[in-house]
Amino acid sequence: MNIRALRLFRFVVTSGSLSAAAGNMNLSVPAASRLIALLEAETRLRLFNRTRRSLTLTQQGELFYREAEHILAGFDEIPRIAEDIRSRSQSQLRLVTGPRIGQGLLSPALAQFRRAHPKIRVSVDMQSRFGIEGIVGTRLYDLGIISLPVAHPLVEITNRPLFRVRVEVVLPEGHRLARRRSVTAQDLAAEPLVGLWPGQRWRKQIDDFFGSDGVRPTYAVETRSSLMACQLARDGVGVAMLDRVSAQAIDQRGLVMRPLEPERWILFGYVHQARQPLGSNAAAFLGCVREVLERLRARDEETASAVVMAHEDGES
Repeated sequence: MNIRALRLFRFVVTSGSLSAAAGNMNLSVPAASRLIALLEAETRLRLFNRTRRSLTLTQQGELFYREAEHILAGFDEIPRIAEDIRSRSQSQLRLVTGPRIGQGLLSPALAQFRRAHPKIRVSVDMQSRFGIEGIVGTRLYDLGIISLPVAHPLVEITNRPLFRVRVEVVLPEGHRLARRRSVTAQDLAAEPLVGLWPGQRWRKQIDDFFGSDGVRPTYAVETRSSLMACQLARDGVGVAMLDRVSAQAIDQRGLVMRPLEPERWILFGYVHQARQPLGSNAAAFLGCVREVLERLRARDEETASAVVMAHEDGES
C-alpha cells in the first residue's frame, strides 16, 4: 500500500484541508487529490465526501482513520528510532497513560523523577484506553500506565500490576448519603448520576455494579472525562464515581468519597512490549510512582484501605 498516500490521508484528517495537507507534503493539490483517489482504490473504501470546497470523512473514512492512525504515527517515529540507535541515547523517557490516572498519579511522580533526573527529557501522551491499546504495540513509548489487562492483536504486551484501588462514590459533603460508611446500588437508584459515555470500560464497570443489584441507573449527564464528571458532582449536578488515586487530580474541597457496597476494585499497572525490556529510565520512574503511592497511603487509614499495593506476581 502506498505509504505516502496514507500519510497524506492522515494530514487531510488532522488539518481538515486537502490544500493544507498537500502543502505539508510539498505536493500540488491535484497531485494530492490523485493520491487520495489511489488510496481509496487500494482500500476499496470511500474515505471522503467531496464538495467543491472541502473533503469530509465518510463513516468508512472515520473508522479507517481510527484503526490506522497509530500505524501512521509509527511511521512518523522512524527518524527518532534511527537517531536513538545511532546515538544510543539514554536521555529520554516516553510515557503513555490515560487522563484520569495521568493527572492523579503520573504528574506527582514525574515531578519527583525530574528532581532526581533533571537532564532526562520526558514526553507524556494522554490517550483514551482505545488509543493506548492501539499504540502500545508500536515502539513509540517506553512505558504505559493504565488499568489492566492490556493486549495487542499482533504484539506480545507485558502487563505488570502496581496497585489495586477501590471504586467510590463522589458526593457533595452536604449530600444525604455523605453520612453513610458505604453506598449500595439501591441507595443510588433515585440519584441523578454523572457518568461516562456508553461503551467506555469505566462506564461498563459502573453499569455492571448497578445491574448486579437489579437497578437501572439514571444518568443526568454523560461525558468522556471522569474528572469532568467529578467537577459536575462538585457543582451539584449529580453523583459521580472515581477512585482515590485518580481523585488526586481534582479539587476535593466540598466533596466526600464513600466506597461502594459490595466493593468494586480496579487493578492498575504498567505495560510495555515484551520484546523491549524496561530501560533504566523507565525503572527509575516506576520507583517514583511507587513512592507517590506509598505517601498517599500514609495519609490516613481510609486511604490506605482504598489503595493496596500489588506485587509483581499480581498478589496484593
